[in-house]
Amino acid sequence: MIPVFGPSDVLPPFVGADATVRAQCSPYVTTCTEIVRRFGTSSERLIILRGLLDYRAELAGIGIVRGFQWIDGSFVEDCETIRQRPPGDVDVVTFAYRPVTQNWPEVVQQHPQIFDSSRTKALFRCHAYYVDLQIPPHLIVHDTTYFNSLFSHQRDSKLWKGMLAVDLNSDDSAARQIL
Repeated sequence: MIPVFGPSDVLPPFVGADATVRAQCSPYVTTCTEIVRRFGTSSERLIILRGLLDYRAELAGIGIVRGFQWIDGSFVEDCETIRQRPPGDVDVVTFAYRPVTQNWPEVVQQHPQIFDSSRTKALFRCHAYYVDLQIPPHLIVHDTTYFNSLFSHQRDSKLWKGMLAVDLNSDDSAARQIL
């Protein structure tokens, strides 16, 4: 479920009266079709959504299929009202397990279009990052803390806001048909 924007035109960090109820806190678990239906409201946003689905297809194409993504940035805000412009990209952090049968350092080196955030932004309109769920747990905690801190606030205003979570095994084909 994607909640409605709060009074500041961003996703709320939690819904309801109690911020300790996990099911009502960001990141809000959703699907690709829900994201397309909710945020596919302009030609600029549709281009970004196509890029997001293409990026997810690239991940799947090299065997990254177990995990989830956090979706955030101005794309999941009412950017048109707040900044008087459409979003330029979508921020994405992929938390996933490596493909089982491949040499991981080679995979990363051979696919900069997936693992280099400047390239993902240029190719897919996704400011994308990757967190390897097979690294030591304390490093995953550090990465998660960093990205949660980065994504849970607007960069300029420091406003606390929510984000979305979508499984890598979502309904991408149905979402692409809606586009």
